[in-house]
Amino acid sequence: MNRQLIFPVGAALLACALLLTRVAFHPPSPPSKSTPSINHLTLPDLTGKPQGLNQWSGHPLLINFWAPWCTPCREELPMLVRIYPEWKEKQLQFVGIAMDSPEAVTTFLQAHPVPYPTLIGQDNTLTLTKPLGNAQQGLPMTVLMNSAGHIVWVKLGRLKENELTSMLAKTLVR
Repeated sequence: MNRQLIFPVGAALLACALLLTRVAFHPPSPPSKSTPSINHLTLPDLTGKPQGLNQWSGHPLLINFWAPWCTPCREELPMLVRIYPEWKEKQLQFVGIAMDSPEAVTTFLQAHPVPYPTLIGQDNTLTLTKPLGNAQQGLPMTVLMNSAGHIVWVKLGRLKENELTSMLAKTLVR
């Protein structure tokens, strides 16, 4: 290789490596001080009927943003299905918001049914999660709201069962 190219090519490779490292390992942004309320969000269910999250007002709500093509989403889904009955008895409602076409979500859920409602996210739905610390609009993302409709916990990335159940117990069992 021409010696005159070694430094510019090396510098360019280093810059690319640093940029990729920043993007890949950048932690989620902290939620903004003026965290918006998402309990007024209305999205279609699997049949296309609009469903408002406010229908569960007065109850704590666990909202899981996911997609059938998202590997961490698919990995955490069996755990959510498994723990749902216990927390439903404690008046916690789970809602899945799937970020894909209704057809793709329906096909996935036929093979992997969930016992809680699933809504279909729209093109701008993940944009609403930016003020919650999801600047890169990643999946999966889970939001826990208390019975007053206030967001009390946000998790970007795959849920761990012990982490989730600990947070649910601290937040909901008083």
